[in-house]
This record gives sequence, C-alpha cells and structure tokens, in this order.
Amino acid sequence: MKYTTKTLIQTLVYLIIVAGALLMLIPFAWMLDTSFKASSEVSSWPPKWTTKNAKSEVEFQTKLKYKTTGAGIDLSSLSLSEFRNFAALLGSAAGKDTLVVMLDDDPILRGTVTLRLTDETGQAPAYAKNIDKATYAEVVSEFEEVKSNAPSAYEKELRNIFTDNPSDFIDDFLYVAEFSDEGFARRVMFVANLSASLEGAIGNLKRAVETPFKPFPMDNDTTKKLKEELTLKASELFEPFREEISKVATDLQSMKVGETRVITLEEVRSVITALDNLINEARNLKNLVVKELTPLIPATDMRLKLSLRQVSSLIDGGVIKKLENWKTLLAFYNKVKAFYVSQQVLRLSGSEIVGRIRTDQEVHAILMKEIDNWGAPDELKTYLKNNITEKNVRNSLQIMLSHVDFEYKELLSKYFDNPTQAFNGITEIINLSRAALVSLNDPHYQNAVESKIESGLNYDAFKNIAKEIGAKSGQSLVINASLASLDRYANKVDPATFGRLVSRRWKETRLIGEFSKTVSDTFSELEIVKKPDEVYKVYYRGRITSAGTKSFEIKFKDLYAVWFKDDNVQGKVKYTASEVFKNFWQNYVDAWNAAPFGRYYFNTVFVAVSTTFLEIIFAAMAAFAFAKLDFFGKNFLFTLFLATMMVPGEVLLVPNFITLTAFGWIDTYYALIVPWVVSVFAIFLLRQHFMTIPDELFDAAKIDGMSKWKFLWRIMVPLAKPAVITGALLKFVGSWNAFLWVLIVTKSPEYRTLPVGLQNFSSATGTEYNLLMSAATFSIVPVIILFLVTQKYFIAGIARSGLK
Repeated sequence: MKYTTKTLIQTLVYLIIVAGALLMLIPFAWMLDTSFKASSEVSSWPPKWTTKNAKSEVEFQTKLKYKTTGAGIDLSSLSLSEFRNFAALLGSAAGKDTLVVMLDDDPILRGTVTLRLTDETGQAPAYAKNIDKATYAEVVSEFEEVKSNAPSAYEKELRNIFTDNPSDFIDDFLYVAEFSDEGFARRVMFVANLSASLEGAIGNLKRAVETPFKPFPMDNDTTKKLKEELTLKASELFEPFREEISKVATDLQSMKVGETRVITLEEVRSVITALDNLINEARNLKNLVVKELTPLIPATDMRLKLSLRQVSSLIDGGVIKKLENWKTLLAFYNKVKAFYVSQQVLRLSGSEIVGRIRTDQEVHAILMKEIDNWGAPDELKTYLKNNITEKNVRNSLQIMLSHVDFEYKELLSKYFDNPTQAFNGITEIINLSRAALVSLNDPHYQNAVESKIESGLNYDAFKNIAKEIGAKSGQSLVINASLASLDRYANKVDPATFGRLVSRRWKETRLIGEFSKTVSDTFSELEIVKKPDEVYKVYYRGRITSAGTKSFEIKFKDLYAVWFKDDNVQGKVKYTASEVFKNFWQNYVDAWNAAPFGRYYFNTVFVAVSTTFLEIIFAAMAAFAFAKLDFFGKNFLFTLFLATMMVPGEVLLVPNFITLTAFGWIDTYYALIVPWVVSVFAIFLLRQHFMTIPDELFDAAKIDGMSKWKFLWRIMVPLAKPAVITGALLKFVGSWNAFLWVLIVTKSPEYRTLPVGLQNFSSATGTEYNLLMSAATFSIVPVIILFLVTQKYFIAGIARSGLK
C-alpha cells in the first residue's frame, strides 16, 4: 500500500511537470502555427491550429466593383521613381465591357483560379444584347421629367447621366441608385434620406401653421387674438397628418435590415403606395384647411386671406413637392429595374471561368516577345531584354524607369548645374498635364496634344498647350504655378532646346505608360483553361506585389458588364503539390523579403560572436585574478563588482549614449560591441568555478615554470569548460535578443539586428502577425540549435559553479 501511494505521488508529480512543460511550450507552438497562417486566419475566432495555406483547394471571398475606374496600376505599391511618373502609369478605364470583381480575401499568389458567375437561381447569368428601342424610348422620355423632379440630393447626379446608349444609361443610373455608397436604393441610405425628407415635411407643416399667422407689432388685439385662433385651429387640423407622416417614418426603420443590399422592388412599391397616400392626404388637408379657416377670416381682411394662401403654398412646396419628388424617383427606379430585367433574355454559354496564374518564367518569356513587338526605340528595347531576367521580372517597370531617368539626367547635366532639380521640374509639369488630360476623358484631344508635343516644339508653344489643358480641365492654378517654377530653368537655355528636352521627356512618359500597361497585362492575364464563349480575357490585377488591392477583370466580347452586376461571383483556387508547399512557406519568404534580413542576420551574428568572445576573454582573466591571485582589497573589489549587478541596466542607457555620442560611435559596430564586452555575472560564474580547482595544481604549474597566462589558458579554462560555455551561451543569447540598446544607437539598417528588424511588421495601421511570427521563428532558430548542442555543458556549468 505504501509502495502504491509513493508510485501514485511520483506519477502525479511527473504529470504535473509534463503538463507544466507543455503549457510553457504552447506560446511557442502558437507562434510557430501563426507563422504559417494567412493574414485573415490570424484574428479569426474561434482560433484554429490549421491553415488554408496547407490546403490544395481554397474558396475565396469576392465582391463586385460596381463603378469601373482605372485598371492595371496599383498606386499604393509604387516606388518613389514610379510615383514620380504617376501620370504615365494611370491606367485607362477598364471599359464598359469589363466586370471588375474585387478579391475580398487573402492574396492569391499562384494556382488555378475558378470564378463562377451565377444569378440568384444558381444558373448561368442572363444578359441583354438587342435592346427594345421603343421601350427604351419610353424610359428616356420619363427620365427627362425625373431629372427635374427628383430629390435635391440626387438631382445633380441624375443630370449628369446621358441617354445616348441604353447600357451606359442603365449602368450610370443604377450607380446613382444602387452601386455607389450613397445610392438612394441602398437600405441604410434610403431609410436615412427618406426619413430626413419626412422629418423635413413635418417641420414644413409646423412652419405652414406658425409663419403665415405670426402676429406683427402693428396688429391690434382683435387681429392678434384671431391669428392665435387660426393657428390653433390649423394645428388641430394638421395633427392627424403629422402623426401619419411619423408612422410612415417609423415603419421605414424596419427596411434598414434585409437579405439584400438594396431595397427590393416589393418594398419600393409599398413605399410608393405609402407616399401616394400621404400626398393625397396632404392635398385633402390643404383643401380642408382652406375650407375650415376661410369662414373665420373677415371678408375685408385681405392680409389674413393672403396668409391663408401662404399656408396652401407652404403645404404644396414644403410637403407635397418633397413627397412627390421621392415618389417620382422611386417609380422611375422601379421602371428601370423592370426594364433591366426584362431585356436580359440571353444567357451565358457557361458559368465557370477557369484560368491558371502565370509563373514568373512564363511572364518573362511572354514579356520578351511583347518587347520585340513594341514600337519603342531599339536602344531601349535592347537594354530591357538584356537586363530583365526571370528573377527580377517583377521589377521590370523599375528597371526601365531607372534606365530612362538616368539617361535623361545625363542629358540635362549638359545644360544645367543641378540636373536633378531641372528633372523634377520638367517631370512635375508633365505629370500635371498628363493627369489633367486623363481627367478630360477626350481621346481625340489627347491624341492631338500628344502628336503636337512629340513632334518637337519650342518651350513657348509647350506652355501654351499646358495652359490650354489647365483651362479645359479646371487645373489652371496648379499648372500655371508649375510652369512659373519651370521658367527659371527654361531661361538658362534657348526655347527651342528646352522645348526639345520637354518633348523628349513627354515621349518617355508615354513609353513608360505603355510599358507599365504591357507589364501589368502580361503578369495579370490568366492562362484560360475554360470559359464561356462570351468571355474574351480575364486578368488578375495587383499580383505583381503583395501590397495593394487585388481584383479580377472579366472582359466580355461585345457585351456590356452592367448586365452582370446583379449576379453573384464565387471563387476558388486549386493548387498542385509543389504550389501547396510554396504556399505553406510563403510567409517566411515574404517576411525575409520585407526587410534586409540578410544584413540583420549578419549584424546579429557578428555582434553576438564578438561580444561573447571578448567577454569570455575579459571574464576569464578577471575571474582568475579573483580566484587564484592575492592582492590588496581583493574581496572588497569583488564585492564592489557584485554590487554593480544591483544597478538596473536602464539607468545606464543615457550615460552610455552620451559617452558614445562624444566618441562619435553612434550608428557603428563599436556602439553595439564595446559597452557589453565586460559582464560581472560572467566573472562571478567563472570565479566560482575556478575556486573549485585545487591551488596545488597552480603551485605545481609554477614549479614547472609555467606562467600565469599559460596556466589560465592551458589549464584553468579547459577545466572550466562547462562554466565557460555556460557564460558564453548566456552572453550570446542576451546579445542576440538585445533590442532597446540597438534601437537607440543605430539609425540605418546597415547596423541594425534581428530584434529591431522585427518592428518592420508593426506600424500605425496595425501589425502583420503572421509575418512577424515567421520572422521571429527564423530569428530564434539559431539560438535554439545552439542551446540544444551545448545543453549538457550548460547544466554542468551551473551545477559546478555552486549557483542555485
């Protein structure tokens, strides 16, 4: 029984120890697990130990981009050189024939993508091609009236819609109604705006009562009393109608929530009915007010009769008109939606689009062919073909920009003392002018301007063109200011020469724009495996870099994308075994490339090894002196040494920083190494171990003629190998993990270490925890390996030193 009890206690103790060890390993295990997760999985709840990066098939979330704007260039991911040429990089509109599907999920880097377009029944979506012209003519005719009788909040937007093309008209109108964030048919906006109009109608009712019969100082007592009676009577008559408006406004609140993003047609019709009832009640109320108040007004009091007519006018303009405007708009919206649905009589030949994302090798091969067929100068084409490789193909645009900018600055250096400033001035005016041209959205005018400038003209002629562009686009102020700044460089050379310099740069920016579009299309186009006959091409935009938004552009053959904007798009991606392997380790690749971690690794190893090596040397000599040599004040001095361990390291930060600043060592290796080559703890550790070595050994060595120096390094240190390795390991780990001091004394990445490098993944906008955990993992791996290799020496060193 006693033996059994003892066994149970031992088993319980072992279980507690094992449980404690596992508990301590959980944070590390979670860090390791997080390092393999996608960004969206890091903050998911409930947390999971698995990751979709290890799956061979993953579904992803999408959302339609209802308003088609620029395409092909993600300005958020541009380098400084690319941004300086931003006007040339502005993508043309994706086009009315292109459906833009935003990737509302983690970036897709590789694999075979499947996009499935379906209507609400799960079938291939319907579309229209031949519009019923007679029915559309009726819609257009009614729209002319709607534009003049819509709620004021939407009147301006409606007036900017043109009716020349049925598909364009529907696209633009539905954008105002549904697609924009402020669309009047979006549930939240609809309830908020119509409720505000109803509240405004109630306020106008109150003013219709109070304002016309407001007493004036010149009124006699009889008139004042009569006005009070009229006001009271009108208020009584208005009260039931005010309550009815409030009831409708209250009922509207239930429409804030629904299965669809916009209100349904059934809800629209119910609101139209409610508004129609309110309008009829308002008209009846107006007639009732006139009927009830007229007998109370003396026949000879023309002022009060005029006030009564004012009541009628306020009801017409402030109540009935507001309600009619909303009724007119909603009725027309209902008609357009019905027209939109009725015209979709054809269906896509299939609902699935399957395409494979190109590899960098495939992109490089295709890009080389595109460069061969490009109408750029042969010198530029040769340079690009010689310098763009499979490894740097993602930097193709940057390679071109660097070359073009360098060549242009070399040319400017022949004419200006400061070619960089002249370059910036010329680039600025070209950027502003090109951006203004893009905003005009007039291809014919843009082509005419391009032809004039590239044909070669003097600077004065260019200024006139730039000013004309500014006047047409409403950008005269900024363009004229830029021209005024540029004049100081133009005055240093003759106008013809400066004009040729500007013309050359203008042409170069056009070539930059063409090449950026080519690079983007080459990277983005999917290798189609399967698609409906009506689909021409599919692009996956934004995949060149990990930053920025990602989207799929589905380009149709002679079809308008507006017919598919009420449909659903589901997406999934399949990976091969090798692609799954790459996805699994992608966070480590991204983390390594996010900062110069190669340099950080070198700095960390160099500083850790240097401080460890020097510390062991100094600590061994000091420990030998305290352990084996006799000198005055030895014990006191050793006690004083130990007392310094009581001083917090943070207290010494400022004095050490001031000292190193005086030496000029800030942002150098000296600042990282010198202050940490002496450790009192290492001296204490080795001294305790040295004291266990018999003094007779030292005496024998002296008799044999061995010096103290040789005895230390040939006898003492080898015998104290466990303690030396323990001290070295502790110092190495401490130096490897040092953060605060390195952050304080370094300014540039050339001298920073891994712990400081990890802060690259944290910013004011948030922390990329998956990449941070990946970087943290490959940062601590060397230390873990070192500890595993030296573990037995570490334990022996602690045991023999006498430390508890």
